[in-house]
Amino acid sequence: MPTFSLKYQTSENIPPPFAQAIELSGEIAQNKELTLSFELTYLDRDLLTEEEILDEGFSKNDDFSWQGTLPDVWKDILYGNIKSAKPLKIKGLEPHQSFWQLDIDGQSFYPSNAEKLSYLLEELQQAVFEKAEKELPLHLIFYKSQSAETREVDIRASFIDRKVEITRKENDHVGKTSILPWEELNFILKNTYSGDFIIDSAFIQRPVHKGTFVNIGDGHWYEVGKSLLIEPYKIQKLFKL
Repeated sequence: MPTFSLKYQTSENIPPPFAQAIELSGEIAQNKELTLSFELTYLDRDLLTEEEILDEGFSKNDDFSWQGTLPDVWKDILYGNIKSAKPLKIKGLEPHQSFWQLDIDGQSFYPSNAEKLSYLLEELQQAVFEKAEKELPLHLIFYKSQSAETREVDIRASFIDRKVEITRKENDHVGKTSILPWEELNFILKNTYSGDFIIDSAFIQRPVHKGTFVNIGDGHWYEVGKSLLIEPYKIQKLFKL
C-alpha cells in the first residue's frame, strides 16, 4: 500500500503574513478513496503586529489542519504526478526558490516537476477547503446586457470532484448545462482574476443598465472597466466557452 508525503515552503522572498508551509501525506489503496492529511502553517507572523496582519486580509490565526478522504479522481492524478517525479540535484536554494521535499518509496528528494506540483497543490488545497466546508465551491457568473439582449454564462466548479459545469442563458432562456474539461478552469480563472476588483464601486444587486458584469460569488456584481479593471477582451473570451 504506497504512502507518500510532500513538504512545501514559500521562498525567502515571500514575506509574512503571506509566507507559508504546507505538509501533506497520503495513502494510496486500491478500491478506496485517497486518504489524506493536510496541514497549512503561516510563517514568521511574530514579526508583524496584529494590525498589519489584519490589514492584509488575514485573521490572527489562519493555520489549518485536516484529515479525511478525497475521491478516486484525486488519487489517480496526485499519485500519478508524484510517482513520475524525478530527483533534481540542487546545490542550494536561491532566495526566489520555494522549498520542496517529496518522500515516496523510501526516497526523499527535491522533485524535478516542482512547478507542476505547485499548481496541483493549489488545486488540492482548494479541494480540502471545500471538503472541510471552510470555503464554498467556485461559482462565477458572467453577464452582458446590450440593447434588448442579455447573455449569461454560469460556471460552477467542484475542486473535490474536479468537475466544471457551465450553463448558458440568452434573454432569460436557460440553455443546457454541460461539462467542461477540467483544464479549462485554469483558462477561466486566469482571465477572470487578472484584473483588480474595486468592491466599493461594485453593485449588490444584478445591474439593469448596459454593460458587462462579473459575479465571483462574494455577493457583488463588478462592472468591467469600472469596478473590475481588466482588459475587456479577457471577459469576452469567457462568453465563447
